Amino acid sequence: MNRARGLDDTDVKILKLLASNARMSIREIARELGLAVSTVHMRLQKLIEMGAIKRFTIVPDYDLLGYNITALILLQVDGERITDAEELLASEPNVIAVYDITGDYDVAVVARFRGVKELDDFVKKVNRVSFIKRTVTSLVLRVRKEDTSSPLLADKITRD
Repeated sequence: MNRARGLDDTDVKILKLLASNARMSIREIARELGLAVSTVHMRLQKLIEMGAIKRFTIVPDYDLLGYNITALILLQVDGERITDAEELLASEPNVIAVYDITGDYDVAVVARFRGVKELDDFVKKVNRVSFIKRTVTSLVLRVRKEDTSSPLLADKITRD
């Protein structure tokens, strides 16, 4: 039994199924796991309430949508303004992720762009912000793995 954070093996199995297909119905999950529909419904509500499920969403194909440039941008920020910088960056539509990090830089950003000009405009806009001291931008040449479907759930049952 997996007691970490109040989840048992059935909860993890439900999460794993939804991570692979968020459109899976409660009835399909119940059938797959051999549970009553009401049991799955109650467990889903519990998972949502406890924050184990933040939201149900899609994984877009950004390349297919024309956003074929992925940039990793590291930022040095005035110490007392790190939260301001993170909030500002998180509000930008091209930004996929904002991370508060340790090391020589304070913030890391993953963003997608339709072209070099759009990336250039974004970086210049960011560099005009007075409390952002420096940026370093790297372009992703090839993606070896990019999986937001919770691959950690696959072995969670066996590790705990």
